[in-house]
Amino acid sequence: MSLLDSIRRGDYVAEKVAVGPTPGGRLQSLAATAKRVSTAEDLMPAVRDFLDQIPRLTVDDLALLITDRPPLTGRPEADALLGGIAEHLAATRQVRCPAWVREPERFLDRFWFVSGTKGFRAIALAQTPMAMKRRGVFWPARSMERV
Repeated sequence: MSLLDSIRRGDYVAEKVAVGPTPGGRLQSLAATAKRVSTAEDLMPAVRDFLDQIPRLTVDDLALLITDRPPLTGRPEADALLGGIAEHLAATRQVRCPAWVREPERFLDRFWFVSGTKGFRAIALAQTPMAMKRRGVFWPARSMERV
């Protein structure tokens, strides 16, 4: 019997994927993400690597990955984005929000739209979570959802 036949009959059960290390060998914390960014690595690929692992994590694993204070990167936008991600994930996953997200260095003095495309600004204004908006970062919530 083929996989397609099993799916058609409705008795297909996908193999469970074990929660665990990313292909790089271990889970990546926000602190590790900040270290990558502070060494001149592009911000968004490092953030996406962090976000890629979120759907597979338990609440306890997520708490471990956001608890440690990320070092400041020297890039205010990155520091605000990382703070907003931690606060948003904590709120949506019922994890205790770490205290470091309230540091003044995690907030911008002016607005930053993560996408440079002007046509996306209205969408960003409407769909950015409060954890980001209050920092001056505009990035729709769906951009944090990775598949």
